[in-house]
Amino acid sequence: MTICTVCGGSGIQRVSSQRFRTCLACLGTGVISAAVQSAPLNQLATATVAANRVGCLPHSRG
Repeated sequence: MTICTVCGGSGIQRVSSQRFRTCLACLGTGVISAAVQSAPLNQLATATVAANRVGCLPHSRG
């Protein structure tokens, strides 16, 4: 487990001069677990779907 780089290990983030919130990267713990480090969500491949294959879109009438 390593120290969270988003909040610096405090578990909270400053939103404004008078407001704070729980760090969502480490869920307020201040550390990132090994499971999160091995599978970062921002590096996952994105899937593309053709518009004609999506069943909820209305068909064009021409």
